[in-house]
Amino acid sequence: MAEESKDFDRSALQAVVAAAAEEFDGDILLLVRDGSKMRLGASESGGLDARVILSQCLSRLSELEEQTLDTTTRAFVRVASEDLKNNQVLLIVREQGEVRLASGAGAHGKVRDMLNDALQALGGERRRR
Repeated sequence: MAEESKDFDRSALQAVVAAAAEEFDGDILLLVRDGSKMRLGASESGGLDARVILSQCLSRLSELEEQTLDTTTRAFVRVASEDLKNNQVLLIVREQGEVRLASGAGAHGKVRDMLNDALQALGGERRRR
């Protein structure tokens, strides 16, 4: 397993989450794989409901991965990856009960593992399918 970055910029993660909260009208979770560690950034309401949101994503993952994302969401994930210097990024936006999930280039094929790891880190139960 890769080592976690000694210079992971937590303030950059907080800034990206704040920008997402302004851009999207909803609860924000931002997952970043940093070596062997999972970093989680969240808006206030997203952080309060993080377990519920992550569980909802896992239970509907196939459906969420098939969603067509708008240009703004895709561009936001690209910029977030650049700002965080990490392409293993997963943006989750929950607006009025509906969830959107967008992944950075390095997270393709790893979404389920990232969601499981984040849920486990929060003390939730892991789901394997």
